[in-house]
Amino acid sequence: MTKAKEIQKAFLARVKSVLPNNVSFVDELAELLNTSNDSAYRRLRAETLLSIDEIALICAHFKVPLETQTQTNANNVSFNYFKLDGKEENFKHWLVTMRDNVKVISEIPESTILYAADDIPIWHHFFDDELTSFKIFYWLKNIVNVESYNGKKFHASLVDKNLIDIAKELLHYYNQCQSTEVWNEDTLNSTVKQVEYFWESGYFENKEQALKICDCLIASIKNLEMKAETESKEGNGVKNFRLFQSEIMIGNNSIIVNLKGNKIAYLSNNTFNMMSTTSPDFVKENEEWVNNLLRKSIQISAVSEKQRNRFFKGMFDKLEQLKSRIQ
Repeated sequence: MTKAKEIQKAFLARVKSVLPNNVSFVDELAELLNTSNDSAYRRLRAETLLSIDEIALICAHFKVPLETQTQTNANNVSFNYFKLDGKEENFKHWLVTMRDNVKVISEIPESTILYAADDIPIWHHFFDDELTSFKIFYWLKNIVNVESYNGKKFHASLVDKNLIDIAKELLHYYNQCQSTEVWNEDTLNSTVKQVEYFWESGYFENKEQALKICDCLIASIKNLEMKAETESKEGNGVKNFRLFQSEIMIGNNSIIVNLKGNKIAYLSNNTFNMMSTTSPDFVKENEEWVNNLLRKSIQISAVSEKQRNRFFKGMFDKLEQLKSRIQ
């Protein structure tokens, strides 16, 4: 087999691996390339080589970079990322893609999410509509710099209801996934600082509104505590959540998604954005880093009740202190 055919077969096998079991890759590929199923099969078998245009189309549609086990230079890594460009519609596209990616993970049996959380993972902010509105408003105003938010104070009604619905769907699919998260005592800090910044900058309409967001955060952390206590995201007896406490500084958000043995690494970028890659060497190194962090952490889900209570008390104390500063 020629090198080109070997690369093509490995590339298409990787693309196929990220699809749910009930999706026909041949049908998807034939429709995408506007060709027959026979032609799609010939490309899968590498009897017909893909054109550059077809490769670009497949990468863009399935969001899988052209990287395979045949990659020879481990120091060169390609990443996918979202260019937001100060536009709300690009943020919506980012949110939709995040939802769809998590949906795929939830539909592939035995898939897992391993998350080292320097900041609160985004889905935990979507527990409550008011908190979801605040986070989206903050991101659009201060990170994406959407022009229409200039000079505006926070109000939930200013956030597109469609964005909130997409965020809730993302949380729903996350709750179906098997996941392990590693937090430390600083994981809550960035969200606390965001609320404090809005309060001190006069971006809340009044004190009551700021305190309401604090109460929403408290409710969200209580929900996380319940998940940790039961190891179940929805309290239905399904054991799909493990939480670890690390005493080591995490430093950045690092996620490893395992799709039936095919792994994707995600790294935080520009506060809430994510870069992703399937580069085998990079994924392996990041997975080893997260697993090393796990080995030096304490599991506080289902076990270590005293340690778990102490950990969550520390977060509740931070939020109560925030409320006191606002009062």
